[in-house]
Amino acid sequence: MIGVDFNVPHITESDEAFLRDAIVGGHSSGNGVFTQRAEQWLQHFLGGSRILLTTSCTHALEMSALLGHLKPGDEVIVPSFTFVSTASAFAMFGAKPIFVDSSEGTMNIDPRLIEQAITPKTRAICVVHYGGVACEMEPILKLAEKQGLLVIEDNAHGLFAK
Repeated sequence: MIGVDFNVPHITESDEAFLRDAIVGGHSSGNGVFTQRAEQWLQHFLGGSRILLTTSCTHALEMSALLGHLKPGDEVIVPSFTFVSTASAFAMFGAKPIFVDSSEGTMNIDPRLIEQAITPKTRAICVVHYGGVACEMEPILKLAEKQGLLVIEDNAHGLFAK
């Protein structure tokens, strides 16, 4: 029987040297020279004023909850089709995730259903551009502006998408 290697990473000599540098430098999991180089490159490429890499999108969503001053009793509208951390990142601060179904065309949160889910406790709408497919942001942003809500975008699957 012939075996087929599956999911075997190709590691070059420069990969090994970079890994060694990161480990010896004490920053094998982030916030070292390679993180800084990646942030600078992204800042230049994307034109952002400041790029901050996190160890995961979960951590980025948790930071969004902190920066958005979400607290117990607040509600955050989230898509029903998503990774669990989309909801847990807000729930860990006491906010209540309110799930909204997906639209058939994109499998992303359905902008037409968001308004129905808004209550006086709603503080934010979190959208996930799932699988590299962008959400319909124009109606979502208009609704958020009209209602005075924060919009949090999880674009982990869509870096460089236009």
